[in-house]
Amino acid sequence: MKSAFNVFFDEVNDWGIACLERAIEGLKCETAVHICYGYGIKANTDWKKTLGSEWRQYEEAFPKLQQSNIDIISLECHNSHVPMELLELIRGKKVMVGAIDVANHAIETPEEVANTLRKALQFVDADKLYPCTNCGMAPLPREVARGKLNALTAGAEIVRKELSL
Repeated sequence: MKSAFNVFFDEVNDWGIACLERAIEGLKCETAVHICYGYGIKANTDWKKTLGSEWRQYEEAFPKLQQSNIDIISLECHNSHVPMELLELIRGKKVMVGAIDVANHAIETPEEVANTLRKALQFVDADKLYPCTNCGMAPLPREVARGKLNALTAGAEIVRKELSL
Protein backbone atom coordinates (compact mmCIF):
# COMPACT_ATOMS: atom_id res chain seq x y z
CA MET A 1 0.00 0.00 0.00
CA LYS A 2 1.32 3.45 -0.86
CA SER A 3 0.68 6.59 1.12
CA ALA A 4 0.64 10.35 0.60
CA PHE A 5 0.63 10.94 4.36
CA ASN A 6 3.56 13.30 3.95
CA VAL A 7 1.33 15.79 2.10
CA PHE A 8 -2.26 15.39 3.25
CA PHE A 9 -2.00 15.96 7.01
CA ASP A 10 -5.69 16.66 7.61
CA GLU A 11 -6.69 13.53 5.73
CA VAL A 12 -4.31 11.44 7.86
CA ASN A 13 -6.08 12.72 10.95
CA ASP A 14 -9.59 12.54 9.54
CA TRP A 15 -9.59 9.18 7.77
CA GLY A 16 -6.14 8.07 6.55
CA ILE A 17 -5.15 5.68 9.33
CA ALA A 18 -8.72 4.38 9.57
CA CYS A 19 -8.55 3.52 5.85
CA LEU A 20 -5.27 1.68 6.29
CA GLU A 21 -6.69 -0.25 9.24
CA ARG A 22 -9.79 -1.15 7.21
CA ALA A 23 -7.65 -2.25 4.24
CA ILE A 24 -5.73 -4.76 6.36
CA GLU A 25 -8.72 -6.00 8.33
CA GLY A 26 -8.80 -9.78 8.41
CA LEU A 27 -5.40 -10.25 6.77
CA LYS A 28 -3.20 -12.94 8.26
CA CYS A 29 0.03 -11.75 6.64
CA GLU A 30 2.41 -8.97 7.52
CA THR A 31 1.25 -5.61 6.23
CA ALA A 32 3.28 -2.67 4.99
CA VAL A 33 2.75 0.91 3.93
CA HIS A 34 5.15 2.88 1.74
CA ILE A 35 5.30 6.63 2.23
CA CYS A 36 6.35 8.04 -1.11
CA TYR A 37 7.57 11.50 -2.05
CA GLY A 38 6.66 10.98 -5.70
CA TYR A 39 8.79 11.13 -8.83
CA GLY A 40 8.52 12.73 -12.22
CA ILE A 41 5.14 14.38 -11.82
CA LYS A 42 5.50 18.17 -12.06
CA ALA A 43 3.23 18.80 -9.07
CA ASN A 44 5.45 16.54 -6.94
CA THR A 45 8.75 17.97 -8.12
CA ASP A 46 7.47 21.54 -7.67
CA TRP A 47 6.19 20.67 -4.18
CA LYS A 48 9.52 19.12 -3.16
CA LYS A 49 11.31 22.35 -4.12
CA THR A 50 9.30 24.15 -1.43
CA LEU A 51 10.36 21.82 1.39
CA GLY A 52 13.77 23.32 2.10
CA SER A 53 16.79 21.41 3.32
CA GLU A 54 14.93 19.38 5.98
CA TRP A 55 11.76 17.43 5.22
CA ARG A 56 9.84 17.06 8.48
CA GLN A 57 6.51 15.94 6.98
CA TYR A 58 6.85 12.43 8.44
CA GLU A 59 6.59 14.01 11.89
CA GLU A 60 2.84 14.36 11.36
CA ALA A 61 2.11 10.78 10.36
CA PHE A 62 4.69 8.73 12.27
CA PRO A 63 2.99 8.79 15.69
CA LYS A 64 -0.26 7.64 14.09
CA LEU A 65 1.48 4.91 12.07
CA GLN A 66 3.37 3.77 15.18
CA GLN A 67 0.03 3.21 16.94
CA SER A 68 -1.56 1.51 13.93
CA ASN A 69 -1.80 -2.21 13.17
CA ILE A 70 0.46 -1.82 10.11
CA ASP A 71 3.48 -4.09 10.63
CA ILE A 72 6.08 -2.51 8.34
CA ILE A 73 6.67 1.09 7.34
CA SER A 74 8.64 1.67 4.14
CA LEU A 75 10.51 4.97 3.97
CA GLU A 76 12.69 6.88 1.57
CA CYS A 77 15.83 7.67 3.56
CA HIS A 78 18.67 8.13 1.06
CA ASN A 79 18.76 11.71 -0.32
CA SER A 80 15.24 12.46 0.92
CA HIS A 81 16.21 15.19 3.41
CA VAL A 82 14.05 13.52 6.05
CA PRO A 83 15.84 13.91 9.40
CA MET A 84 16.79 10.38 10.42
CA GLU A 85 15.96 11.08 14.07
CA LEU A 86 12.27 11.12 13.13
CA LEU A 87 12.50 7.32 12.90
CA GLU A 88 12.43 7.36 16.70
CA LEU A 89 8.72 8.18 16.39
CA ILE A 90 8.07 4.71 14.92
CA ARG A 91 10.44 2.73 17.13
CA GLY A 92 9.10 -0.77 17.61
CA LYS A 93 7.79 -1.08 14.06
CA LYS A 94 9.62 -2.93 11.32
CA VAL A 95 11.10 -0.34 8.97
CA MET A 96 12.10 -0.75 5.35
CA VAL A 97 14.92 1.79 5.13
CA GLY A 98 15.31 3.13 1.61
CA ALA A 99 19.07 3.28 1.12
CA ILE A 100 19.03 3.58 -2.68
CA ASP A 101 17.93 6.76 -4.49
CA VAL A 102 15.77 5.79 -7.46
CA ALA A 103 15.48 9.35 -8.78
CA ASN A 104 18.86 9.34 -10.52
CA HIS A 105 21.17 7.00 -12.42
CA ALA A 106 24.15 7.36 -10.06
CA ILE A 107 24.95 4.01 -8.50
CA GLU A 108 25.54 4.26 -4.79
CA THR A 109 28.65 2.72 -3.28
CA PRO A 110 28.25 -0.05 -0.73
CA GLU A 111 29.70 2.35 1.86
CA GLU A 112 27.03 4.98 1.07
CA VAL A 113 24.35 2.33 1.60
CA ALA A 114 26.04 1.21 4.83
CA ASN A 115 26.14 4.82 6.08
CA THR A 116 22.40 5.24 5.53
CA LEU A 117 21.72 1.98 7.35
CA ARG A 118 24.06 2.92 10.22
CA LYS A 119 22.21 6.21 10.69
CA ALA A 120 18.88 4.40 10.74
CA LEU A 121 20.17 1.90 13.31
CA GLN A 122 20.38 4.72 15.83
CA PHE A 123 16.56 4.80 15.79
CA VAL A 124 15.48 1.38 14.47
CA ASP A 125 16.31 -1.87 16.23
CA ALA A 126 18.58 -4.05 14.09
CA ASP A 127 16.10 -6.94 14.02
CA LYS A 128 13.44 -4.59 12.64
CA LEU A 129 15.51 -2.90 9.91
CA TYR A 130 15.01 -4.06 6.32
CA PRO A 131 17.38 -2.48 3.76
CA CYS A 132 15.56 -1.56 0.56
CA THR A 133 15.34 0.99 -2.22
CA ASN A 134 13.56 4.32 -1.78
CA CYS A 135 10.85 3.29 -4.21
CA GLY A 136 10.48 1.19 -7.37
CA MET A 137 13.18 1.13 -10.03
CA ALA A 138 11.08 0.49 -13.14
CA PRO A 139 12.08 3.77 -14.84
CA LEU A 140 15.79 3.02 -14.51
CA PRO A 141 17.86 1.24 -17.14
CA ARG A 142 18.38 -2.40 -16.24
CA GLU A 143 22.16 -2.07 -15.75
CA VAL A 144 21.68 0.90 -13.40
CA ALA A 145 19.00 -0.92 -11.39
CA ARG A 146 21.19 -4.01 -11.17
CA GLY A 147 24.16 -1.90 -10.00
CA LYS A 148 22.01 -0.21 -7.36
CA LEU A 149 20.73 -3.56 -6.10
CA ASN A 150 24.27 -4.92 -5.94
CA ALA A 151 25.29 -1.86 -3.88
CA LEU A 152 22.30 -2.42 -1.59
CA THR A 153 23.32 -6.03 -1.03
CA ALA A 154 26.98 -5.17 -0.42
CA GLY A 155 26.15 -2.25 1.89
CA ALA A 156 23.76 -4.39 3.94
CA GLU A 157 26.45 -7.06 4.23
CA ILE A 158 28.95 -4.50 5.58
CA VAL A 159 26.51 -3.52 8.33
CA ARG A 160 25.56 -7.15 9.05
CA LYS A 161 29.23 -7.95 9.65
CA GLU A 162 29.63 -4.93 11.93
CA LEU A 163 26.61 -5.99 13.96
CA SER A 164 27.94 -9.52 14.43
CA LEU A 165 31.30 -8.36 15.87
